[in-house]
This record gives sequence, C-alpha cells and structure tokens, in this order.
Amino acid sequence: MLIANPIRRRLLGNMVWLYALQGLNYLVPLAVLPYLVRVLGMERYGLVAFAQAFGQYFVILTDYGFNLSATKRIALIKNDREELSVTYWSVLLLKFAFMALGAIAATVLVLGIARFRSDATLYAISYVAVLGNVLFPVWFFQGMEQMRYISVLSGATRLLAALLIFALVHKQSDYALALALQSGAFLVAGILGFWTAIARFHIPFRSPSKTALLRTLSDGWHLFVSNAAGTLYATTNVFLVGLVAGNVQAGYFSAAERIVRSIQGMLGPITQAIYPHVSELAAKSRDAALQFIRKSLLWIGILSFVPSVLLLVLARPIATILFPNAANGSLAPLRWMAMLPFVISISTVLAIQTMIPFGMEKQLSRIYVVAGLSSLLFSLPLIHQFGASGGAAAVLIIETCIVVAMWRSLNQYGISFGRRTVPAIGSIEKVSKDAFSC
Repeated sequence: MLIANPIRRRLLGNMVWLYALQGLNYLVPLAVLPYLVRVLGMERYGLVAFAQAFGQYFVILTDYGFNLSATKRIALIKNDREELSVTYWSVLLLKFAFMALGAIAATVLVLGIARFRSDATLYAISYVAVLGNVLFPVWFFQGMEQMRYISVLSGATRLLAALLIFALVHKQSDYALALALQSGAFLVAGILGFWTAIARFHIPFRSPSKTALLRTLSDGWHLFVSNAAGTLYATTNVFLVGLVAGNVQAGYFSAAERIVRSIQGMLGPITQAIYPHVSELAAKSRDAALQFIRKSLLWIGILSFVPSVLLLVLARPIATILFPNAANGSLAPLRWMAMLPFVISISTVLAIQTMIPFGMEKQLSRIYVVAGLSSLLFSLPLIHQFGASGGAAAVLIIETCIVVAMWRSLNQYGISFGRRTVPAIGSIEKVSKDAFSC
C-alpha cells in the first residue's frame, strides 16, 4: 500500500523525533554506563541497578495498559476536544491512584524485608522515577502523533542528568546521588510533559465520570495483564539475578542488558510512530492494514537482524572497551542476549502492530501470562546455577517462545503474512490453548 504524502511525511517526521529521543535515552546512558561501573564498582553499580529494577515494577503498575490502550483511543478521538479532555484526565487520575497503591506496597516491602530495609533510602529515590512516569503523558503525545514533545522534553532532561553524573559522581559513596540524578530526570521530564500537554493542546480540566473511568480501565485491562506478565521474564531479570545471585552478578547482567537494550531501543521509534497509524488503518481497512504490516515486518526484521549479528560477533571487544575491569563477567550474558534486538523487534510487530489493532488483546495477554509464569520455572534454577549468564539465557529462550506463540495464534485466526484475507474482529472469539509452545 502506498501511503499518501502527508501521511508519509507525518510518519517519517515522528520517526525522526523519536530517533532523536532514543539517541539521548539509550546512547547517553550507554556513555555513562562504563563511567558508573568504573567509579562505583560493580557491587555498588549492581545495587543501583537492583533498586531501579525494583522501581520498574511500579512503573509497570502505573502504566497499566495506557501506553497502548490510551494511545489507540487518543488516535481515534483526537479531533473531539471534549472526549480528548475526558480521556486525558481519566488516565491521569487512574495513574495517580495506582501510584498511591504502589507506594503503600513498596513501603510495606522495604520496611518488612531486612535486605531492603538496609537500603530504604535507595528504594525511595527509585520511586521518584515512578512519579515522573505518571506525570509524563507519553501515551497522549503518541496518540496525537506529536512525538517531538517526547523527544525534546525527555531527551533534554536525560542529557542534563548524564552531564551532572560526570560532574558530581566521583567515588563509590556517591551511588545514591547517581540514582537520584537519574530518577530526577524522569521527574523533571514528567512535570514539563504534563504542563506542555495541557498548555499546548488546550486540555481543560474535566472531572471524569465513573463510566469514563471504568471504560478506561476496561480498555487497558488485557494490556495491563500482558505488561504485568511481561515483567516476569523481561524487566524483572536484574531484580531476580540480584536477589538470587547477589549485587555483583546483577551488575554484570545489567551492564550487558543495557548494551543490548540500547541497540533494541534504536528500532523502537519505528514501531512507536507506526502504531497510531496502523490503529487508524485497521479501523478502516483490515486488508490495507495487513499489507502495511507485512512491509513493516520485512524492514524491521532486516534492520534488527544485522546489528544483532554484529553484537554477537563483536561481543568481546565491545565488553572490553566499555567495561575493561568487568569484561569477563559481562561477556557471557552479552553473547546470550545479542540476538534479542531481532527477536523482540519481530514480537513487537506481531503484538503491537498486529494483534492489538486487530482486537486480539485477550489472546496476547494469555501468551504473556503463560510466558511469564513459565519463565520462572527455569529462570530461577538457571540464575542459581549460572548467575548472570543463566538469567540472560532464560530471557532469550522465553522471548523466542513468545514469537512462536504469537505467530501460531495469528495464523490460527487467518491473520497471516501471506496474501490471505484478514477475518473480521467479530470472528476472533476463542484462542487455542496450545498456541504458546516452542
């Protein structure tokens, strides 16, 4: 399908702005990473990474499913100012409610577990990033297809935090300050993003009704289940490695993972920019949407496969250059995770660009739930036996199984990447119980 010039320009423009954001969000921390490892030492760096992983659980809670469900809704109602306001304040109110619940849960955990209690200040600092995430309406800017605001606000604060880390963090005892500067960047970006959304797009306050709140919750439920289950095999690994194998192994894992995520993140702007467009397209013409997705899958597959292979081949020199004092510990995890940018890029196209726009949120959440629970069965023993390397192997295995499960589920309902006709959403009524298998 040929995209009309204005649409093509808008998509390409959004990708450019998101690439500017990703360049700062991934390349700047990647530049800071070897500095922190050297200055803080692997144990202190691992402790910081462990605290950040702890805070990530509550980021997932407050995100609920809004980064996809609210983005999709904003894309469909962006010309209706009243509905836009109701949706904006509904999402924000619910995110604050989830943050309050998360704060209570985090306090109970930190004060109730001796290992956490000894570093209570560190976990409190990590929760500042949760507040920043709640305030920053990424979902709103994406739905409005105005990604430049995300790039400018988030990118500038991350860059400032990186500069302050180089200027102020000079010894191992500065580990709390290093975390505070990173969490503070999220908070400042959140405040600026909140103000920009209201001022730039003239969003008046609307007290959301109970009906609006329930609808917003319902729209995001299956995506929340997917995100929550995903933490069991994706964002939770640093936490599990630290819990089972100690802070040093958590540091090795986190260092390797950040290299991999930086490469993977450079492909994110494509899927982020395309998602609102595919959602609109699927509502008008399912066949046209699938034709667009086929092209996306081809190009994203190529763009992610090449850097993944290069990372696998060049793992040793990369680890040696970035972590001269910790290369041996990070090398094996890095090799295990080298192909993740390719695997996750394919799963992102299948999930976000295909299953969600075609109304398969229930099937997607079931795949993630089974994946999350299954990952614990072999992640814990692998981490116990092999430390950071075991955690890395577990991630690669489960992510590969997820791609297989998504592919099977899509084909089961006639949504293939050949030339078959996409069935109507109403015909997708049940999911195969054996879709998730390797």
